[in-house]
Amino acid sequence: MSRHIFDAKLADQAIRITVGFDRPTDSFYLHIGWVDSSTDSIFAYASDLKLAYDPNDWRTIRKFLESLQVVAPCSVWTELVYDREARSGNRVVKHLGNGEMSELIAW
Repeated sequence: MSRHIFDAKLADQAIRITVGFDRPTDSFYLHIGWVDSSTDSIFAYASDLKLAYDPNDWRTIRKFLESLQVVAPCSVWTELVYDREARSGNRVVKHLGNGEMSELIAW
């Protein structure tokens, strides 16, 4: 599955968002992780809280995040759509707010 990662804030708490495309299920997913600012590690996840999005439509993930006032870099959505169209499922990409991307893993 592909992973597109970016950092944001939710109610003044640092969070790390991961969205991606899973080839075997032909669906999208969303994970929200709360970040411990002293260690930069994730200490809690919200991926199992029945988040309000349709796994068959990436736009519902974007709408859900924006309802939380979390705005992803535009490159997240462009690359997520590319993953589905190209049936690419093994990418890990870090997205920065300034539009830069760093592909960490691809095969």
